[in-house]
Amino acid sequence: MNFILSGHGNVAIEMKKSIEMIAGKYLNLHAITFEPGEGIESLQDKYLKIINQSENQQFIIITDIFSGSPYNAAAILALKRRNIEVISGLSLPLCLELLNSDYSLINIENAFEQLDNVKLDFIKSFKSLSKNACIEEDL
Repeated sequence: MNFILSGHGNVAIEMKKSIEMIAGKYLNLHAITFEPGEGIESLQDKYLKIINQSENQQFIIITDIFSGSPYNAAAILALKRRNIEVISGLSLPLCLELLNSDYSLINIENAFEQLDNVKLDFIKSFKSLSKNACIEEDL
């Protein structure tokens, strides 16, 4: 499985650096930028430059915002190619979970379903958690 991080500005490049700081380098992890003045076509060209190097392999493109230009460009490609999945919500927990999944058991068709724990667990409120902890201590 290969991964392409994509988002507005340099967010994907910086996310890749953060992933490497935490978990080391991944040869199957790529990142592209989306700069002011670029459009859907230039994003698709960037995706295809990476994808065409490994045409018979599967790719998950992780974008920052659902329905933003990076997402839309990737979605257009995913409609044309069965080896591409697109997931929005670029974050460290999401990326680390995807990168460390066992793809001998998961394929591109069910990768998103395997993220249930991340979908539920990566957004937290300190105040809510501390309030619940205080209530549990009172019991």
